[in-house]
Amino acid sequence: MSLAHLRQSLHLNIDASPYNLQGIPSGSNSPSSSARASIGTEITSPAGSSMSELIICSVLCMYDFQSDDDDHLQFRKNEILDVVKQEDTGWWAAMRRGGDFIGWIPQAFVNPLTEEMTEKLWNVREELRVYEYDAEQLYNAAPTVRNNEWYDTSPDPSPMPSPSLGNGTRYPSSPGGRRLPPPSPVTPMPQPPPLHSSPAYNKPTPPTPDPDGQVFPVNNRDRSETVPNGRGTRRQPLRVDDPHFASRLSRLMESADLRDSPPSPEEVKKSKITKLTGTEDAWFDTQIAKSSLPPYLLPSFADQLKLDAEGLVRTGTLVALVEKLCSDPLTKDPIKLKQEKMFKDIFLTTFRTFTTANQLFELLVARYYMERPEHLTDEQAEEWREKMQLPTQRRTLTLFTMWLQDHRLLEEEPHIAQRLTDFLTMITTPQPLALTAKLIIRSIEDLTFANPTDASPTVPPRKRRKSKNHKNDLLRLDPTDIAEQLALLEFKLFVKLTPQECISYAKTQTGKQVENLCTFCATHDKLAAWVKTSILTNEALGKRADTVDFWIKVAEKCRNLNNFASMSAVINALSSTVISRLHLTWAHVGRKSILDALIKFNDPSGGFSGYRMLLSNAEGPCVPFIGMYLTDIVHISDQFSDHDGMISFLKRQRWYEVVQVMLRGQKAPYNIAESETTLAFISAHLRMDSLKDQTWFWEKSQEVQQSELAHADIRKGLEAAGF
Repeated sequence: MSLAHLRQSLHLNIDASPYNLQGIPSGSNSPSSSARASIGTEITSPAGSSMSELIICSVLCMYDFQSDDDDHLQFRKNEILDVVKQEDTGWWAAMRRGGDFIGWIPQAFVNPLTEEMTEKLWNVREELRVYEYDAEQLYNAAPTVRNNEWYDTSPDPSPMPSPSLGNGTRYPSSPGGRRLPPPSPVTPMPQPPPLHSSPAYNKPTPPTPDPDGQVFPVNNRDRSETVPNGRGTRRQPLRVDDPHFASRLSRLMESADLRDSPPSPEEVKKSKITKLTGTEDAWFDTQIAKSSLPPYLLPSFADQLKLDAEGLVRTGTLVALVEKLCSDPLTKDPIKLKQEKMFKDIFLTTFRTFTTANQLFELLVARYYMERPEHLTDEQAEEWREKMQLPTQRRTLTLFTMWLQDHRLLEEEPHIAQRLTDFLTMITTPQPLALTAKLIIRSIEDLTFANPTDASPTVPPRKRRKSKNHKNDLLRLDPTDIAEQLALLEFKLFVKLTPQECISYAKTQTGKQVENLCTFCATHDKLAAWVKTSILTNEALGKRADTVDFWIKVAEKCRNLNNFASMSAVINALSSTVISRLHLTWAHVGRKSILDALIKFNDPSGGFSGYRMLLSNAEGPCVPFIGMYLTDIVHISDQFSDHDGMISFLKRQRWYEVVQVMLRGQKAPYNIAESETTLAFISAHLRMDSLKDQTWFWEKSQEVQQSELAHADIRKGLEAAGF
């Protein structure tokens, strides 16, 4: 057999790699093998030799490495690679075990392994290898005491010393002495990601002595014990004699997340709070406060609340929710304080869905006059008064202020105003609370006797647009003028909507509770009826087409004004069956393409995703199309329910979030001057045309359609006759 047949070639081709790197381009689609020429075309060895003779060491990948260079070997964190060449530049040539492609890897992204550690990690699940490696390094870094003398067992910073050539470069060689080193890459050496932006490991460090020079000892007897198993040897648990060192070691292991068991709910909660705040201070402040407080300073009904991992209330009894309203948050963390403020806003916005104003008032007064726990010493009673009673009383008065100023106490529950005044008048001590009570009474008087004003916010309007004498002819009006006056009309109705009305829609769609909401929604139907009537009552084909063009212009202007309520009404009317069936009319419409673009916003698929996108990007004054939000409110009511005395606060939170988005446009009025003549024209048509029922529209549409068909037949006859 010839020498050529005794040789085996190791072709540098990534196509044969058995690994599928998820999320990392493998480069396996490269059509040319010549791209590997910069590394070397092949490394040959006699058939009697094995690849193990070419391997310098194995390494553990500590980070993900991605590269667009075909000469680089991409890898995932936790992979084990075999190094066949090392360069002083920091680039190492490596391959996967069982693979036939050798590529360059950055040394900073990997850690060399001993043979023992390599075999051990091969028997560990891939996603846990870095953690296992960290734990082993942490173990080896622990100080030990022998014969009362401390010494450090930190691993050698160069765990894989190996012989090198004179220039410090190591690379594989064949038994015959022939070496084929591929040239080193010229690309810059990449650096691993910083620890704060990557879930990479935390390298352990030896314990730091105390300022007095003492180092916490550890019993060394148990470190050498090993237990045989099917995967090599396993060290016994480390026993630490000094509690201070045990605490330090525990914190270090916590930072590296070296656990065998899944995290507890409290650990998950801690992790989320730390990620949100960027520090553990908020978590530890709360835990220390809770753990250090005596029972008489803790909430009485906390066990009747169910919280999620972030500490937000999901369900609870009425008394527990009211207690939380009036309790000290026990933290100064701004995110937690914002959550507490949100909790109060949600409660005061939605409480009418699970209790009455009278019951809430009585519960808040009861919290203010809370009774002192029994069997307290004089010192404990003073502490209870300073840390429990006074903060609760202050927060109760704050709640009454919020209810009065931000949540329509006088408008929704005027009978509560007198009861609140009587309660506040009785507060005479201590002085700070008495002063707060007087200020609230003054606010009640100011709000009660204030001059009534228009419900809608106003701004100085711009100069009024000049309008032509329309003589009751729609086509003589300016579409922009119609769109602007429609925006003013719709906005006046929109600002009258209250969160309570919108939430009440989940329970009832008619009646006084939703009177303003029904009026606003009815305008949508009235405008659609006017649009259809104005088209169907035109007998002339050309004028009908001009009317359709006119309304498309109005819809376009409404879109520019963020008056999506009117835009929706016009689009619904133009795309209705009674109008869309008039094919001859549409053949003469010149703005059909613009309407087609607007209709996409009116598509109900995806929960009106088109409208939601428009509203999310709208700036300035805005009148939304609220049909989709009312549907959301009803669906939330169906999804969550109260049971066994537990109030679903999550349902109220979802309602609150929907209403906040739905009514956010109320704060920005239109800077448009009213046109009395145009508004009167619009109001008259909305009132008259809304009286027509669906039967009238259908019959009128059939009549117009038949007229168009007859007109088309006559036209065809004339064309056939040569005219």
